[in-house]
Amino acid sequence: MKSNITLGLILLFTVSNITCTKSSVELNNSVVESQAEQTDLNATVANKAVTYLIPKGSQYCTPNPLTFTTQSQLTFKAVFDSSCIYTTIDPINQYDVNKLYGFSDCGSHHLINSARIGWRWSNDSLRIFAFVHNDGAMLIREITTAKIGSAIKCQITCLDGSYNFEANGKTVSLARHCSGNYTRYKLYPYFGGDEFAPHDIRIQIKEVN
Repeated sequence: MKSNITLGLILLFTVSNITCTKSSVELNNSVVESQAEQTDLNATVANKAVTYLIPKGSQYCTPNPLTFTTQSQLTFKAVFDSSCIYTTIDPINQYDVNKLYGFSDCGSHHLINSARIGWRWSNDSLRIFAFVHNDGAMLIREITTAKIGSAIKCQITCLDGSYNFEANGKTVSLARHCSGNYTRYKLYPYFGGDEFAPHDIRIQIKEVN
């Protein structure tokens, strides 16, 4: 009888250990799978971003494709790395606003009518702007500041007679020369102003819904 009880306890302990080991393995596998899924997700997001290069001595970026849109709203995320910290030759030009992303408007050339998010490095800060050409006149208004290396969510919305700009939850409005919808072409990163890029400048942009 004593022998049967001892054998039963041994079997119970063995089964319990197997169950615990199995649960531990399943838990570990679940964690690994979850981490792998998150890594895949991060890679997918990163792969959707386009790195735009403004070469030293240039103003235009590459790539710079001709892309049309009929959407009245453009939403995107941008990441500025440390290459976006710069000093201009003429100190006055430090306050020129560079262009980030946007589109032409009103069925005209973008130097006549367009809306873009702008940026510059000044006073030891990365500053984000609303930038508009309104019937040839430039309208500029600061929206917010941002950190180098962090993702900045931006949005430009066409309304009747105005544009709504948003960056990291801060919003401003600027006048729009027209109303209604148009086929527009997208506008990509551009340095200047009066001066050219003092060194290679890189900006990542990813459109989001």
